[in-house]
Amino acid sequence: MKNVYLFQPQYVVEFQNKPNYWLPYSAGCLWSYAGQFTDIVDNFQLAGLYFQRDPIDQVMSELCNPAICGFSCYMWNEQYCLELARQVKIKFPDCVIVFGGPQSSSQMYAHQFIDAIAMAEGEESFVKILRSILHDNTVDALYPADRLQDLDIPSPYLTGVFDSIISENPSAVWAMTLETNRGCPYACTFCDWGGVTYSKIKRFGLERVDRELEWAATHQVAYIFCADANFGIFVERDLEISRLMRQRAENSAIEVINIQYAKNSTNAIFEIAKTLGPYGRGVTVSVQSMNESTLEAIKRKNLDVNNIREVMQLSEQHQVPTYTEVIIGLPMETKHTWIQGLCELLELGQHNSIDIWFAQMLENSELATAQSRQQYGLKTIWVKDYMNLDSRDRGAVAEHTEIIAGTNTMTTDDIIEGYVYAWMIIHWHVMGYTQIIARYARQVKNIAYQTLYDQLFKLISTSTVFQEHYHTVRNKTHQYLTQGVIDGVGGHAIHSISYEFMYQHQQHAAELAMAALSTLTAVDQDLIELQRGFIVDFDQQYPLTLTTSYNIITGAQESTMYKFTAKSSSAIGDFYTARRKGLIKNRMETL
Repeated sequence: MKNVYLFQPQYVVEFQNKPNYWLPYSAGCLWSYAGQFTDIVDNFQLAGLYFQRDPIDQVMSELCNPAICGFSCYMWNEQYCLELARQVKIKFPDCVIVFGGPQSSSQMYAHQFIDAIAMAEGEESFVKILRSILHDNTVDALYPADRLQDLDIPSPYLTGVFDSIISENPSAVWAMTLETNRGCPYACTFCDWGGVTYSKIKRFGLERVDRELEWAATHQVAYIFCADANFGIFVERDLEISRLMRQRAENSAIEVINIQYAKNSTNAIFEIAKTLGPYGRGVTVSVQSMNESTLEAIKRKNLDVNNIREVMQLSEQHQVPTYTEVIIGLPMETKHTWIQGLCELLELGQHNSIDIWFAQMLENSELATAQSRQQYGLKTIWVKDYMNLDSRDRGAVAEHTEIIAGTNTMTTDDIIEGYVYAWMIIHWHVMGYTQIIARYARQVKNIAYQTLYDQLFKLISTSTVFQEHYHTVRNKTHQYLTQGVIDGVGGHAIHSISYEFMYQHQQHAAELAMAALSTLTAVDQDLIELQRGFIVDFDQQYPLTLTTSYNIITGAQESTMYKFTAKSSSAIGDFYTARRKGLIKNRMETL
């Protein structure tokens, strides 16, 4: 029997105070697919399936006469995989080294220890490579991006591929990738999803999906990532799948089901999100940018602003939260359009969640091509610890990510300024510490969100309470975009250093916002009490009721009673989780 070793190493994270590992889904798919062919299973055995970043010396000592080592790589493991593959080739020169995954491209030919590169879906290519080895034929250097025409294929979960690694780690909880379909109809230039999997969407059978969910419910899976690019695009089918997800999650270890919704959010999307209930994160309202020139450059079209406003209204109606992700540093964006876009999201009703990303240069994306780099004057930097998944990397091989640090319309200094402005919007408004004051300004006083937050931004930088912290955020952002390294936090989450600080200084934040508003208009003094009621206080008995002479929802000058209810009775321990679940803000309704 010839020995096969498959590698999809990822970082370990803490979840439920236990080590949380990703099941190596892509590698598992290769072996479960190959396992249906008699000539393969009669001549090859899976001698090792590696799912974490074990020390390379340890891995090397465990390998026994490998015939083939296959590596599924992406931004979180590429350098680790390359170093391990290099050492394997030195010790076992006859071993066939194969690379696949979203990060793989012809650029990898520069590494002479790599024998073959499999593009896009790898199942059929993997079988071809095994048969070439079996018959002593030459392995091709490149296996093109052919797609499976039929997704009626064996599941790595249901065929037992992962049974041994689960039994060997009884104290672990698991994160699982779930596919109900493959493909994406969009071709956004910053993304490698549609480019890698092509536009036509192919579907797995419903029975298979349900059996995989049942498997998750019985195998200590706590987190499910649904890898569909546009869940909800098949309305009736996906609604049924959401019912199956909820059913299987009940009375199991499953806590979170992360779904990437179709961008054209409709009532059906909210029905799906309501069905998932506490297991879902909410409905995606993807924009990436609000600047039309940027959207044209990245080949993306957002919902019409009226539709975005309607989605926000549906969110209130269905009591389902929404979240919006924006990317800083995209082509044609300017500091002005970036700040304007953030505030436009508030104008459209996005008060629940906004997340910010630096634009990444993904290997197989159009944005990473030489043409795009030249056309938009993209200045990039290779950075470490972008995702901050685990600074205790047992593999001791640093990963790096290429991000945009400047364009011909947005300098590095502009990106830094834009990032810090977004930090303010996220931590002051979205987290809730000044949201009531800002909504009062907009609805009752007809003062645009940008007008208020521009004024607040000036005050923050000179405030005796916030000045030092403000400059810490700015300096860390500058360091990351100019030196590519940062201490104590992942580059994507620089703003996360402020969670606890802002909670501890919430009253000062509200007072500073009141000071900013007072420079623009006369302010009702009971507003500060209304703002205080919006933030959870575990010494307060809920529900809490307050009355004002105005309605901050409608803007009407009329006596209005508000009822505040805490979303959780537990004190905040993990600010990241509390923020994602909206537990810092109380539930507010008018009576």
